[in-house]
Amino acid sequence: MNNNGYIHVQEAIYQDQELVDFQGNPLIEALPPILSPDDAFDKLSFFPEYDEKERQLSDHLRYHALIRLTRFFQPVMQHLDLEQRFSRLLRYGYVGRNPLSPDYTKQLNMAHCVLNGKDVKPDVRSTASSFTLMGFSGIGKTTAIERILSLYPQLLIHKHPLNITQIVWLKLNCPHDGSLKSLCMDFFIKVDRLLGTNYYERFGGRRNSISSMVTRMGQIARLHCIGALIIDEIQHLLTAKSSGSEKMMNFFVTLVNEIGVPVMMIGTMRARSILQQDFRQARRGSGQGDMVWQQMSKGDDWDLLVESMWQYQWIRQNVELTGELNNTLYEESQGIVDIAVKLFVLSQGRAIETGEETITPGMIRKVASDDLKLVQPMLKALKSGLLSEIEKYEDIVPMDIEDYLQHRISSIDLRATIQRKKEKQAEARQQRETSILEKVILALIGLDIDANLAEKAVTTILKQYPSITQAELMQKALIFIAEQSAPKNKKILKADVNELQKIVDQGKKKKVSAYQALQEAGYIKNPLEEFAL
Repeated sequence: MNNNGYIHVQEAIYQDQELVDFQGNPLIEALPPILSPDDAFDKLSFFPEYDEKERQLSDHLRYHALIRLTRFFQPVMQHLDLEQRFSRLLRYGYVGRNPLSPDYTKQLNMAHCVLNGKDVKPDVRSTASSFTLMGFSGIGKTTAIERILSLYPQLLIHKHPLNITQIVWLKLNCPHDGSLKSLCMDFFIKVDRLLGTNYYERFGGRRNSISSMVTRMGQIARLHCIGALIIDEIQHLLTAKSSGSEKMMNFFVTLVNEIGVPVMMIGTMRARSILQQDFRQARRGSGQGDMVWQQMSKGDDWDLLVESMWQYQWIRQNVELTGELNNTLYEESQGIVDIAVKLFVLSQGRAIETGEETITPGMIRKVASDDLKLVQPMLKALKSGLLSEIEKYEDIVPMDIEDYLQHRISSIDLRATIQRKKEKQAEARQQRETSILEKVILALIGLDIDANLAEKAVTTILKQYPSITQAELMQKALIFIAEQSAPKNKKILKADVNELQKIVDQGKKKKVSAYQALQEAGYIKNPLEEFAL
């Protein structure tokens, strides 16, 4: 089920597989194609619609527009890494569960015996594995995995002769009390919503014991070919009574090793004690490694994120992203993505509220101090870099990621993808600047301004303000030309700067751009009409 509450159901369409491991297995052949880093980048990206005209809307409407930025998602290298790991986790979990294999029914019966506590030695090795994703609160773990899950249908319908409804993935939140029984009940409810079954009514009532629920949960997972089980907020196991966390972890180990269902754990740094001890035995031969997301470092990934986000401005004055603004945003968010986005949104809100209609480093620091009081102690601990201070906040305790680095896949392709995307963005900006430059120069020539002077004015202004709009560029260019022009060249401008400014101000009251106001007043000719042959 996606964030909108809709279940992505798809009839199975089988595609030939290039890898021999995946050939002849309908559960894998029906999955979407394996993505390259470039394709994953494009599919994971989510850039909300944006119209620059919205900057001229009333204050209360712009406040509403700001919320749109919370849906913005800019993939960086760690997201591409996670997508590849999940893709492998899902597919290799199905390798040992081929419904066309003669051993499939035998495996189902054997799994049933294992879950009922019978001493049966499996003669088919599970290909399922597991891995964990831990990170600071607000670093974007849940958002990232939900974006990745959205790339897959949740249900695949296999018609005759298979007659199987395949649950590709199932995401559960660990109960707040860390109870295995509550988790099982949630599992039954989620499966019922997906399939229209009545498993909760049959197996999830109070009269059912935990051991009975666990048995049924394992059977259902195998019966409906669950591709991967994602357990979020695993740190809640810390609140489990007595041996509750141990029981739940033992069940997950059974799912992976005996039933063949891959399990992915997601949690904050508080979960490290559980995941490093109780779940270690389930990691044998996973090949995925564990992922630890701490705050983003100040580098290419951070710059890509901020540059993409910075395009979404609803304040009247377009603010160019400077190195100082970038550094201030990083300093005040400490590389925590959620906080960085909130700071940018709140700073725009403050600019609208105060009427300043601009963002400055001082404003960002003021907003961080006033509106993010609850996270300030944690941010100060991160700024200090002192382990003794950071340890006071378990959710942000940095970890020894040596094991993770040993298992890490080569990041060359991923970094190359990020670099290519940055180059494409730079190319798009260059094309935009060239287009604006040509239009404004033609418009100035239409005012009988010398072509060389027009070009000098436009290129000078554009170099100072790379993100300037066409209307603002025209306005500043006219002022520049007025200042550069000698008295003997008064014919260059048909009105002085004050007169032009007056026209522009009147246009603002009518919610008309500066360019359009000057055009309506007859000071800007239509280049297409003026120079048409």
